[in-house]
Amino acid sequence: MNHKLGRVGLVGPGAIGGYYGGMLAHAGQDVHFLFRSTYKDIIRDGMTLVHHAEQGRRSRVEPLQAHADANSIGPCDWVIVATKATANQYLGDLIRPMIGPHTRLLTLQNGMGNVENLLNLFGQDREVIGGLCFTCINRTSPGVIESLLPGYVQFGQLTGGLSDRANQIADAFADAGIKTRKADSLNEALWRKLCWNVPFNGLSIAAGGITTDLILSDPELKQRAWDLMLEVQAAARAYGVEIEDAFLHRQFELTEPMGPYKPSSLIDFLAGKPVEVDAIWGEPLRRGQAKGLSMEQTNRLLTELNGATQ
Repeated sequence: MNHKLGRVGLVGPGAIGGYYGGMLAHAGQDVHFLFRSTYKDIIRDGMTLVHHAEQGRRSRVEPLQAHADANSIGPCDWVIVATKATANQYLGDLIRPMIGPHTRLLTLQNGMGNVENLLNLFGQDREVIGGLCFTCINRTSPGVIESLLPGYVQFGQLTGGLSDRANQIADAFADAGIKTRKADSLNEALWRKLCWNVPFNGLSIAAGGITTDLILSDPELKQRAWDLMLEVQAAARAYGVEIEDAFLHRQFELTEPMGPYKPSSLIDFLAGKPVEVDAIWGEPLRRGQAKGLSMEQTNRLLTELNGATQ
């Protein structure tokens, strides 16, 4: 291991957090998982990763350092936040026992505004890195996490290029067998990810709880997806981020081979869990409107999602 991170606390060990935390633990990093509702299940059954890209290979996370309370983890060198953005208002109380004067944070959350939230909670001079997960991972039971498409994690910071410490955690992910990319601009990376998340996560719910293949096969829904991408592209441009049309077309090309895929927001919706409506749709809409854009399609979708999820 070339990039030891020290003591790592991971909060939100669901699909994304459990998979990447498990991979880091496999690679010898000192990862402490904060489980809450599933703690007893994990203690009984452990945690297993299923790698579908490797003929369904299963790997049990051992040793699994599982905790039911942040106080038992204590101050960490790094805290990885993989909770849903719907939990942002509770994060301060939840992870404060893990935050020391020199703790750095990595957020693997969906949507916009998550880095800013952590800076507001733990100090504007705190080092916070954004990690965007371009992948298909599902948790099929409390202790089983299935990677359908390994994808990659893209690391970035609001200040521009990556600092030495940000490079350290990105390289630690790479050492663990996780494909990584490094963004010159976190904002650009966020807008690009929204080009997929806004239409496909949103329409899967608004159209009645459908998979992505049904969005692609319905001419009206496919057109709505394209129009939503164009609005994200226009909002990004208003903030100095140019997203080429070819990138938008590629989102459709990448989605087709996924088959009947359930986006993460749809999984939450069907399970009766809170959906990250504000982080994925509300915040981009506010940012676009602040630049004078109407973003009518995004506004319509947001209205539909608020109606469906409340």
